Amino acid sequence: MNTLIEQGTKFRLSNMSYVVRSVVQEQQGNTIFYSVFDDENQKMDKKSLNSMSESQLVDKLVNNKASFYEGLSEIPINKLLAENQLMKLDMWSAFMDLHFQKHSKNFTSINNIDETIFEFGWDEYKSKTYSRSTCQAKIKAYLDYQGDIRALINRGYHERKNTTRLTEETDDLIYDYFCNYYLVRSDTTAKSVNEIASMIRNELSELRHKEPTLYPVIPAVDTIYRRFHAMQAMMVTEKNLSKAEVKKLRYKLGRQFIAENPLERVEMDAVYINLGLKNEAGEYLGTVVMMVALDVCTRNLLGYSISIGKNVSESSDLATECLKNVVMPKNNSLWITGGIPATIYTDASTATKGSRYKALALLMKIKPIVVRVGEGWSKPFIESFFRTLRREFLSKLPGYMGSKTRINNRHLEHAEGAELHATMTLQMFIEAFEDYVCNVYMKSAHHGLNKRAPIDVWKSKISKKPWLQTFPSEDKDLSEFRGCYRHTLTLYTNGSIKLKNEQYVSSELKQLSLAGVKKVECFYSNIDTRSVVVKHKNDTFVVPLREMNHHENAGFQQAELDAARKAEFSECPESERKHYKYKEDGKNGLPNYKEAKAKQAEKNELETGRKKRTSSKVDNTKVIDVDAPNAQELILASLNSSVEYDDLPVSDDCDYQFCAGGEL
Repeated sequence: MNTLIEQGTKFRLSNMSYVVRSVVQEQQGNTIFYSVFDDENQKMDKKSLNSMSESQLVDKLVNNKASFYEGLSEIPINKLLAENQLMKLDMWSAFMDLHFQKHSKNFTSINNIDETIFEFGWDEYKSKTYSRSTCQAKIKAYLDYQGDIRALINRGYHERKNTTRLTEETDDLIYDYFCNYYLVRSDTTAKSVNEIASMIRNELSELRHKEPTLYPVIPAVDTIYRRFHAMQAMMVTEKNLSKAEVKKLRYKLGRQFIAENPLERVEMDAVYINLGLKNEAGEYLGTVVMMVALDVCTRNLLGYSISIGKNVSESSDLATECLKNVVMPKNNSLWITGGIPATIYTDASTATKGSRYKALALLMKIKPIVVRVGEGWSKPFIESFFRTLRREFLSKLPGYMGSKTRINNRHLEHAEGAELHATMTLQMFIEAFEDYVCNVYMKSAHHGLNKRAPIDVWKSKISKKPWLQTFPSEDKDLSEFRGCYRHTLTLYTNGSIKLKNEQYVSSELKQLSLAGVKKVECFYSNIDTRSVVVKHKNDTFVVPLREMNHHENAGFQQAELDAARKAEFSECPESERKHYKYKEDGKNGLPNYKEAKAKQAEKNELETGRKKRTSSKVDNTKVIDVDAPNAQELILASLNSSVEYDDLPVSDDCDYQFCAGGEL
């Protein structure tokens, strides 16, 4: 297998293109010497020479500060844009220049964007003033695709405007013919565009009589040429090419897309499958997103990963699990394809931008290459496989709702969703998919392989060059690699951590707990919940899932565990919540406080024969001035008014009399 970084390798760093001129092997590590590379003229600046260690470049690749690329896909090209799209291209280019010139940081800050919107000359481009959210989205896309201004232009509507939309089956047929008869190196198999157009029209004429609903229209030759130019535009410039240049371009096109040996070029992408799945208890789990890796040389599938959920999407977790499945031997004895690839091509999505995915690829000495946005032809073979997968496999499954339920949904009723038609379980889907791959797809004749079966071509190539198929050594534990999900969790005294209502226990956690550690950092995967990776300082170890009762007959996807927990005790019927009543006519709670107090006072009066004295209220606002001449009279009057003579016992035999100012 080739080394990761070698002479001629191209990479981007700080919005500049470079090419490796030489790699010097040293005892402390390899040193890379590189120079600036002109993409447009395909020339190297021999006067400039820089150097860095291989480990430094790998760190930049993992942290998204640098990226691999192939020079041919980076040539500035004409995407057959309309005049209004070209004007929008110039407008957004000027907007980005102004924005990054005025602001050196916080590019997506609301205040910075508002300032640029206010100062930008929208009238010069005969355009409306775009909103803050639109400009913010354009800036994010510009940064995500490393300054590619073409990422800001919408092309889909323009390509379909004022044209007759072909059926999906017709588009699939056109797509497959160009993959099988144009993107090939064999002179006996390769056909010209005119020959391919004639072959397409002849086959569609036969299919139209057999299945008129699927193939209602035979496209004109110009329509087929437009489909071809949509792919060819990625490679050509605005100038008119001579026959020699066209032949040279055809050779370059083949060199980029076609591989001579297995695992030389691998294309990986995700497909959203609108198919609802249930667990064994009948609980709805959600729909499916699956990532697949395809070998370009033999057209064999090398591996896949599946994620399910009600709001599932592709993630770095999905890409990492797919790459692990590619490089490791399969449990299925019929699935013999796999190994460590040399290069792997992916979309510029968040799934393949995660540092864990890139770290795993670089650890395996795999060169991860991200294609530009809007260039599906940069990885045509995996796109062609997805069309075949929908047509030959997914359409046969119960509950599959089609690939385009948003625009081609006439067969669906209002509010009809995947949950309504869900009948398959995840295990049933995996078994059906692997059965289709191993027993149908790999054993079927493929036009791009001159009507040979992909598995036969794989065995023939590997038997001649067995060193091409390699697997990771035993000392590399790939279970430590998880997706982008991470949490700081509390470590309990029993040596366990709790994540999403699940407990993970190990002896290593117990030792950390005894050492007084309270918090640990955890990396986990929603696809494989059998274990998590815990990191504390320089220690890294895998912690298994603690088995619980509700895990019986459940899978290891997070959605399956959640459904199993909700379905616990599902064998018992549901009951209503009941409330206790002491008496039907009885009063609940405490009696009225005032009524209870009055009854208590009446009871005390009957027992003592004396009514309880009411407390007198003193008005503190009436103050007596002690320096006044009549102060003594006022004080005595106040005292006499506060005495309740009715409460004092009266006796005729009493000799005591009260005299004002006298003694008692």
